[in-house]
Amino acid sequence: MESKIVELRERTRDTVRRGRKALLIAAGVGAAVGAAAVTALVLYKVSRPATPAERFRRVLPEPWWEWIRNGRDKVELTLRRGIPPMRLYVGDQQVGEQPPSSSMEKIIIRAAQAAGTAAAAAIVSRAFAQFQKRGKAA
Repeated sequence: MESKIVELRERTRDTVRRGRKALLIAAGVGAAVGAAAVTALVLYKVSRPATPAERFRRVLPEPWWEWIRNGRDKVELTLRRGIPPMRLYVGDQQVGEQPPSSSMEKIIIRAAQAAGTAAAAAIVSRAFAQFQKRGKAA
């Protein structure tokens, strides 16, 4: 019995040693791949030609870019304020105004939402399949 325990301990030690070696090898490979990826990214950024947008940004000073960004934000905020909020009413009640009162009502609402999502997904996938068939035949 004692010899089996000793043998099992030795097997465990061997397994742990192999596991450590495999872990070190995997870490080394991961580090090498990571370093290669970073190097490739740096080389790509340095060696590629500048895009027209980058050239344009280099021409204008930084304070002007701040002014352009602020103006764009002001225009967007003005547009948002110009659109009134939308409310959906069914009968005399606003949709989503009252939370479901019972757990059964919650389950029914979730089931209806799931059914609607499934139906929409089926319709879209069928339409997309028809569109692909037309594109291949032409």
